[in-house]
Order: sequence, then structure tokens, then C-alpha cells
Amino acid sequence: MKVPLFTILLLTGLANAALEQVESIAAIVDGKVILRSEVMASLQQAATNPTFARLDPKVQQQQVLQTMIDEKVILSRAERDSITITDAEVRTRVDAHIQQLAGKQHLDMKSLEKAVRAQTGFSMAQYRDQLSTQIHDQMLLSRVRQRHVGLIQPTRKEVENFYQEFKDSLPSQYNSILVSHIQIKVQPDSNIVDSVKRLAITIIDSLDHGQAWEVLAKRHSQDSVSAKGGDLGYFRKGLLEPEFERAAWRLQIGQYTDAPVKTRFGWHIIKMLGKKDDGIRTAHILLKTLASAADSAYAITRVDSIRAVALEGKVPFADLARRFSNDPETNFKNGSLGWMERAELDSAYQQVIAGLDPGQVSEKIKIDDSWHIFRLDEAKSSRELNLDDDYAKIEEFTINNMGNKKLQAMVERWRKEVFIEIRLGK
Repeated sequence: MKVPLFTILLLTGLANAALEQVESIAAIVDGKVILRSEVMASLQQAATNPTFARLDPKVQQQQVLQTMIDEKVILSRAERDSITITDAEVRTRVDAHIQQLAGKQHLDMKSLEKAVRAQTGFSMAQYRDQLSTQIHDQMLLSRVRQRHVGLIQPTRKEVENFYQEFKDSLPSQYNSILVSHIQIKVQPDSNIVDSVKRLAITIIDSLDHGQAWEVLAKRHSQDSVSAKGGDLGYFRKGLLEPEFERAAWRLQIGQYTDAPVKTRFGWHIIKMLGKKDDGIRTAHILLKTLASAADSAYAITRVDSIRAVALEGKVPFADLARRFSNDPETNFKNGSLGWMERAELDSAYQQVIAGLDPGQVSEKIKIDDSWHIFRLDEAKSSRELNLDDDYAKIEEFTINNMGNKKLQAMVERWRKEVFIEIRLGK
């Protein structure tokens, strides 16, 4: 079993690396060094996989080292492709990682810093530096994969074939729960939506009369990229909001939409900056449709009344989810979020679900722009994945497997383009 690309977890074995007494170079790839301590730390993590743990120790070490060499080869490819990651992007990911870590452990920042020091021997500043380096490289690996592998959409048959071949090695789920929810979005009334649309039409009229796009974007757009003229950058097909993408693809380079485009974020005026066969680069002027206090009060009344009916038990929770939930991804599935391990739950959901017994309905909770109520449908100490209940997860495994195979074939070619020297074991 070869260790697949991108399976080495962030910060794995940092403490072990810090305790390594005798350091040496394991390999050099295109001028990039792999240290022996890094190999040992990654080997320890990989050994948690039961199938990998049964291999001969020399084979384990060889496979881990080859995987690390492959990743260095991909990083070299990123340089050749002029792919870069900004410091701001890395900081955002690091901040999100640390916030998520604190949320999962139910710790404030001071307590988290103590825990990090106790477990790794690093200060929080040192931890952030280590994490920044690893996240930077992981983002580069991901960008190379995105560019050269692209979007993979397996057929149902391919997912079924993958499951039949690998079902015995798929990870089991532990401390798992089956959860359903009803989402009631706080939505602005039609008068607000219409007034924002009229403003968007006025901006289009200004563009038609020769006013500069960049000036109007900075003045009116309610988006973080407004200072850059609303430039959203390059996106592959299928990654943008469907309504946005349909309207954008109709445009020629330099054109903007002659009417505002509505998405869940508000009204957009879209300009085409560049086109490729597999994606587009666009700019937009975004005008958000913000709900009023009355709209918020209406949503609270609505979710309270739905919850009261759910607690009565006369109408099944599944029926209420189909009829009333504003979540298009789950309402057709009776509101089901599917099976998941409790540890997978978003930190925003954990507290409200934690105390529920199977069959119970939660209190309402506000998350972003919506109110939610949850029902704990079932709980199991352990379970195996199956196609009926876990198709989306198995599809993701299939996509990763197909992508890894495609990328690995490319890496084998790229290896011939760089200098590789292996010193470990010599």
C-alpha cells in the first residue's frame, strides 16, 4: 500500500521533531531538503493506518520517504508554473485553524497556548510559524493539483466500483450521529430586494454612459475585493454560484451584464475579464440585500412555530423539513445532514446537539443569517460506511483516488525534470 499524496497531516509529529537529537538529511529534491526527523515524524503518523502498520518497517520508511519526495517534486512544479500563495492567504488559514482548534477543544486562546506548549514544547508564535510553513506548502500542493488534475466528476458506476474494491479499507466511524435540521433564513422582504435592484440598474446605466467600472466598484460594491475593482480572480467551471456563472459565461471579454443578477448574496453586476475552456476570470459589483428588524422578527416567529409543531410529534420532523426548510441541499432529503462523527460537527452546532438523546429536537440557534433547529435521529458507537447512507463521503474518496492516480502519473514525469538525491539508509 503506497502512502497517497496529501495524506500527511498538518503539524504531525512537531513535538517528535523537536526532540530529535541527531539530525541528518534524508533526501534533496531540486535543492529542497527533507530531514530525517521529518521522515520519522511522518512515519509515526502513517503507522496509525492499520494496513500500513502491517508492512515491513523498511518498506514503511521507503514509502513515506517517496511520498515526501513526490510532494517536493510538486512544490518544484509550483515554482515552474509561477504559482504563488500570499502571506495574507496563509494568515487567514492559520487564524481559522487555530480558532477551529480552540473551538473543538472548548478552550480560550490563553488555555490553548498552554496546551500547545505542553504538547509540542513550542510557544504560540513558534507554533504559528511552523503551521504557516506547512499551510503554505499544502496550499501550493492544492493549487498544482487544481491546475493539472482539474475537476473530477465520477459516475455512479465509478463510485460503486471504488466502493466494492476498497470497502474493507474505508475508515470506520466512531461515536457517530445521524442528524436532521430545519433552516429558516432571515430574508429581506420584496421591497428591500426591489430597491437594491433599482440601484443596481442605475449603476449599469452609469456604466453605459461611460463611467469607469473601477470607480463605481469602489464606490458601491459591498465586497472585500471592491478596492481591486471587484476582481474575483480565476475560477474553474462549477465553483461559482450557478446563477452568477450562467450569466458570466454569456459575456465576451470586456462586457458586463446588461441587467443585475440575483444570487443568495444579493444583486451582482458582472464583468468578464478573461476566459479559458475550463474557467473564467470575472469582476463584480455586489449590492447586498440586508434584512430589516421586522424580517428578523418574522423569522424567529416562524422557527418557533415550526419547532412547537415538531415537539408535539404529530407531524414528522422529516415532513416539516421538506415543507419549510430553506436549505436546498437537505430539504429534499427530509432535512438529513447524514451520518457523521461528533468530532466532525461544526463548532457552531456542537453545543446545541451535545445534550440531545435520539428523537429529541433542539432549541433554536442562529448561525450566520439563518435560524436552525436540529433533531438527533440516531446514535451509534461505531459503524461502517455504505453506499445508501454515505454516498457523498464515498464519492469524495473516489474523487481523491482518481485525482491521486492522475497526479501520480504526472509526478512520475516531473521527477525526471529535477535532481533527486536520497541519503537516508546510505
